[in-house]
Amino acid sequence: MSYDNDPLIKYGRSLAGVLIAVVISVLIAAFIGGSLPLEYGGRAWVYTGLVAYVLAGGFVVFKLTAGAEQGGLSAARVLKWTASLWIWPLFLLLQRR
Repeated sequence: MSYDNDPLIKYGRSLAGVLIAVVISVLIAAFIGGSLPLEYGGRAWVYTGLVAYVLAGGFVVFKLTAGAEQGGLSAARVLKWTASLWIWPLFLLLQRR
C-alpha cells in the first residue's frame, strides 16, 4: 500500500501544527471572552467573534504554509503557529505585496 499520494501525509506537519494552535487559540478566546465586564450575551458574542477570527486565521495560515513545514513539532513551533493565528491579516498583506 503506497501513501505517496495521500495529502494527509504530505501536509501532516502543517495540519497538526494548525490544529493544535487552533485548540490553544480557542482556549485563549474563551479566557478573553469570559474575562470581559459584559453581560453573558456580550461575552458570548465576543467569544464567537474571536473563534471565527481564529478559524479564519487557521485556514489562511495553513493555506500559506501547507507542506512547507520542516522537522517535527516542538513547543516553540506550536507557539509560533498559535501567534500566527492571531496576526494572520499581516501575512495576507505581506503575501499580496
